[in-house]
Amino acid sequence: MKILFIFLLFVVYFALSLSLESTNAIGLYLIISLGFFFWGVIEWRRSINRRNAEDRARCEELLAEIPHTQSLISDNLLNVMLIDDVNNILYILQRDSLVEDFSIENVPFSQVLEVAIVKEERVLNLYPKEGLLGSTLVNNEEIIEEDSDEDEEEEEVEESIEALCLKIVVDDITNPILEYPFIVFGEPLATDSEKYIEVNSLCDEWYQKICIIIKRYEHDKVVVRLWQ
Repeated sequence: MKILFIFLLFVVYFALSLSLESTNAIGLYLIISLGFFFWGVIEWRRSINRRNAEDRARCEELLAEIPHTQSLISDNLLNVMLIDDVNNILYILQRDSLVEDFSIENVPFSQVLEVAIVKEERVLNLYPKEGLLGSTLVNNEEIIEEDSDEDEEEEEVEESIEALCLKIVVDDITNPILEYPFIVFGEPLATDSEKYIEVNSLCDEWYQKICIIIKRYEHDKVVVRLWQ
């Protein structure tokens, strides 16, 4: 309400400046109107920052109820990944809006089978190297095509990234592949931006964390393969 009133004063003083004949009066009213405009912008930004801080505080209160030692929270507060090193559990929480409750997937470390960094539906890194993700997302046709067009791809420079995520294969028939998005379609990031560098670094960091989790139990598992 306060912000609306400030912008209303801006409109009033700006309109008055257009109706005056005196140059001095016009200049004075323009300065006053601009003052109200910038004041309104500052108050609007403060309101957004305050609301974001309140949303994050509420999110962290919800997460405090789940035992964990490490956490990763998306900027929009819709996706969360938690690691509980004490009880050996990986949590992935997701929701469609801030007013909804999280859907929670809790996976024992021993049931984490594979992890991959997927950029725009292409697997960049995969651990272990063979298995479900490797055989489905990087098939033979894609490999042949990449080899034949290798020279052309080297010349192309990506200016922005439209999707980047971690995909995790777990030992659960009903929901075998879990996903944590770092960049979602519709929100591309320039590859030379600080935001992309930060996001890409976070993705690599959490990929390594999941790799360590898999490595701990690797000797007890058989990697999932497609039916022949």
